[in-house]
Amino acid sequence: MIGRSLHARLLWLVGITLVSIWLGLAWWLYGTVQNRVGEALDQRLAASARMVASMASAGAGTFQDPQALRSAVEQGLSCQVMNLRGEILARSGGAPAAMLAGRDDGFGVRQLEGERWRTYTFTQDEVRVATAEPMAVRHSLLHELALVLLVGVVVALLVALAGTRWAVRRALAPLESLRRQFECQPVREALPATTAMAELTPLVDSLHGWAQQAREALLREQRLTDDLAHELRTPLAAMKTQLQVARLKASSSEADGPLQAAEQACTRMVDSLQQLLALARLEGLPVTEAGPVMRVVDDSIKQLEGQWQQAAVRCVVEGESARLLSVPELAGLALRNLLENALRYTPEGGQVTVVIDDSPSHLRLIVKDEGPGIDGDPRRYVTRGGRGDRGQSGLGLAIVATVMVRSQGRLALENRPQGGLAATLEWRFTENA
Repeated sequence: MIGRSLHARLLWLVGITLVSIWLGLAWWLYGTVQNRVGEALDQRLAASARMVASMASAGAGTFQDPQALRSAVEQGLSCQVMNLRGEILARSGGAPAAMLAGRDDGFGVRQLEGERWRTYTFTQDEVRVATAEPMAVRHSLLHELALVLLVGVVVALLVALAGTRWAVRRALAPLESLRRQFECQPVREALPATTAMAELTPLVDSLHGWAQQAREALLREQRLTDDLAHELRTPLAAMKTQLQVARLKASSSEADGPLQAAEQACTRMVDSLQQLLALARLEGLPVTEAGPVMRVVDDSIKQLEGQWQQAAVRCVVEGESARLLSVPELAGLALRNLLENALRYTPEGGQVTVVIDDSPSHLRLIVKDEGPGIDGDPRRYVTRGGRGDRGQSGLGLAIVATVMVRSQGRLALENRPQGGLAATLEWRFTENA
């Protein structure tokens, strides 16, 4: 998925980059905050110790009262006042009984009564003051700060990823617009001028070159098929006419059979030629405006050869039949081939029925005949040159299958219980279609 999608690849790479940057930034911030908080707490220890030492040097007798000493230091700190001989003169409530002061003035860490303390010792005149704070308190504060920092980083990272996703989509929007433009533009028509971004200009130029080559190839193919139609149709028509004249002039009944077979073979060749030409031109068939279903059915029936063929077709409507087909030319081509195929295998005096099944979810055109039906796998009948067990040619059905693929529909073949074949052209629709 990542290797096949440019959108996913960009999101993946940018996401990894953002996560790496934010994690590195969070680690640096945590280390910086840890140092700054430690310095701030140490300054609080030192300030409290100096304040108590100044008051003790001034002869404040209130330090004989532990509660008074407790109120003199900042909340959360413990304090001891000692003389130079190391005798504890006073200590705040909650302070350990063991001596907090270190051998030298300054900061230190001591293990007292099963707990680690951060201490600061300060000497002024005849008084030594030691202030202390449990290391557990500092660790708890740092953990809270780390949690707040982590939550902030995660929220900022999610917002950044969401913004990156939006930005990537916006940045790739010209690619999607270019895809839709080339997808909706028929190859036979010249592509309009496209104002693409600088990075897309080489791609657009290459696509324009490829489209030009495709148009030239289609034009060459069309000229070839037109030439073949002209060169082959005229001799075949002449052969058919000569065979008919030969049958009229034949005096022997033995010659009438072979001549009739040759005439039928010539007719099949003409039909096959027309189908091959239709199949070759199908990819270049222009897409026209939407048209009503009934008009497509009526036009297809009117284009059948001979009044007897048109009279043998009956139309049955199930539903509203007000649906507009977005591809009426393609649907008409598919329906005409099904009708010709049904009439070819329906016995004389039989009936071919076209059922229009129109509903909000689908549209079906079902052609029912009274012929022999099909044997085996229906897929054999929708391949070019495919034949069934009864010798039926699949060229006409191959054209229908190709048309339905292009029109985003499907062809289904099924034998009828009472005999004959039911060929269904189906288009599915969404609720908003």
